[in-house]
Amino acid sequence: MITVKDIAEKSMTTDKKASAQSDLFAFYVIRPISYVASVPFMYTNISPNMISLISIIPVMIGFVLSWFAYTKSAMLVSWLMFFIWDILDSVDGNVARYKHQLSRLGSVYDAMSGYLEASFVFFSAGIMAAHSTGPLVRAGLITSEILVILGGVTAVMNMYPRLVMHKTVTTLMDKGQVRGVSEKKEYGLVKVIALNLKSCAGGALVLFLLAILFNWLDLYTVFYLLFNVAVMFATLRSILKENA
Repeated sequence: MITVKDIAEKSMTTDKKASAQSDLFAFYVIRPISYVASVPFMYTNISPNMISLISIIPVMIGFVLSWFAYTKSAMLVSWLMFFIWDILDSVDGNVARYKHQLSRLGSVYDAMSGYLEASFVFFSAGIMAAHSTGPLVRAGLITSEILVILGGVTAVMNMYPRLVMHKTVTTLMDKGQVRGVSEKKEYGLVKVIALNLKSCAGGALVLFLLAILFNWLDLYTVFYLLFNVAVMFATLRSILKENA
C-alpha cells in the first residue's frame, strides 16, 4: 500500500527541499495536501505529463468564471479553481519522482499550465475587482474598466521577466547566467519576501483569497501591478547585469 509518507520521502529530495521551502505557503500548505492528492494517481496509468495537462482545466475554468462572478460565492469558486491547479502542480512532480518517470519534456508540460496560472490569477483578480465595489472604487479613485485593464497589464508584467530569463538561457545556453534569479535556495531575505508575495502558488494566491473575503480586490489589483512592475525591473537589471 502506498502511503502519504512514502510519497513525501520519495518526492522531496534534500536539494529540492532547500529550494522549495523558500515559498512558505506552497511548501507548508500545498505540498502536504498534494501528497494526499497524489495517492489515487499512483494506482492509475495517468502519466505526470497528463496530470500537467489536466491541471490546465481548472485554470481555464477559474478564468472563465471570473467574467461571470458578481457575488462573493462565485468569486470563491473561481479562486478554488486556481487552488486546485496549485495542488495538481505538485501532484505531477510527486508522481514523476515516485514512479521514476522524470523527463526533460515534463518541465515543458508543467510550464504550459504554470504560465497560464501565473497570468490568469492576476487577470481574473482585475476582472472580479471590476465586479465589486472595493475601497478605491467607492472613493471614486478608479473605474471598473480601468481595473480590468490593470489586471491584464499585471499579468503581462508578471510573465515578462520569466520570458526574458528563458530567452537568456536559450540564447547563451548557460543557466548559470541567470543563477541570481533562478536559484531560490540562494535567495536573501528581501528576495524570499518578494518570492512569497509574487508566487501565484503561494502568497499571491493567499492574498487573492483575503481580497475576495474582505472586498479588497481593487487594492489587490493595484498593489500587484506596482509590485510586479518593481520586480520586473529588478529582475531585468539582475539578468542584464550578470550578462553585461
